[in-house]
Amino acid sequence: MTFEFDLEVRPQFDLPQWKGLHIEKPVREFTDADIDQALKQILTNRGRLVPVDAPAEPGDYITTNLTFKHGAQVLSSAAEEVIRLRPVLSFRDGKIEGFDRAMTGVRGGETRELPTQLSADAPNAALRSQQVTGIFEVLEVKKLQLPELTPELLQELGGFELEADLRDAIKDTLAQRLDYQQRQRAREQITAALTVAADWDLPPDLLQRQSRRELERAVMELQRSGFSEEEIRAHENLLRQNSRASTARALKEHFILERIAEDQQIDADEQDYDKEIEAIAKQTNESPRRVRARLEKHGSMDVLRNQIIERKVIDLIQANAVFKEVPYQIEESDVAALDLTAAGGEHAEIPDAKPGGEPAEELHEKHGGRS
Repeated sequence: MTFEFDLEVRPQFDLPQWKGLHIEKPVREFTDADIDQALKQILTNRGRLVPVDAPAEPGDYITTNLTFKHGAQVLSSAAEEVIRLRPVLSFRDGKIEGFDRAMTGVRGGETRELPTQLSADAPNAALRSQQVTGIFEVLEVKKLQLPELTPELLQELGGFELEADLRDAIKDTLAQRLDYQQRQRAREQITAALTVAADWDLPPDLLQRQSRRELERAVMELQRSGFSEEEIRAHENLLRQNSRASTARALKEHFILERIAEDQQIDADEQDYDKEIEAIAKQTNESPRRVRARLEKHGSMDVLRNQIIERKVIDLIQANAVFKEVPYQIEESDVAALDLTAAGGEHAEIPDAKPGGEPAEELHEKHGGRS
């Protein structure tokens, strides 16, 4: 008997020069205005949606029955979705640009149809890169009423006695997000420099299998950095819409960083796992034991190991880099993200992926708060 095997192996390549890279580092001294804006977002999460008999404006919310069609064919539907009117409405497999402008002036009882652009990686292969029609049957228009920052609310937000204590906690959260942005910018520049000669192809089957793992890794990184549920969902949707390109880039980064790790004898130890799990637990408002059990149950510990090792390699490269400081601009999210597919079909799931907690829990955990 004769057997033939097709095996996927790690690509062979020369280790690129990683010392002495020139890297831009975003920096910012957070001002009272920055803290005011972040505080407004916290109050937004505690706000109350009130139905109004008025035309919708950008920033308002609508309750809508949503249906997607291609010609006469119904592709998918969702009932009573609450959506904020933002410049982009994102789905797992596509998006609507200019959503807030297109819905401006709509009232409860009206219906609007909007073109929806599907991504090239949509799970419905027959409709990839095509346009479908999103039909919004608006039930209500709602405006957000922000709560007053009362002593009772300060206690709810983490046991704070004074507004000044809350503002100090917000500043810590902003610093944590800046650290994430610094790492992301450094990673982008480092991997761009190291992968310039990485012109080798990756097997399509490998890309398809690894897209889920890259999505999981990205979510873990966002979780530990304190991003909100909506921000994580928007980033998930963006990765899903460009899964092949983002996965190919991430895999090339991984292979190169892994080679550097082997060359420099970098590995993950138990303390590294504990530190990462604790960071995720704080942001998702879970116990470390529960987070570890969830990761082990779904075979995600190796994803966590890769994240630890890659971060260590990035830190090593940064320690040998030349930095140029550039201003960091805080950008408000312009994306409203829904956890559904417009054209039907399903992407690979992240089992029990739990996004970052409310800002109140983030601040509560950082400062001890209640047990």
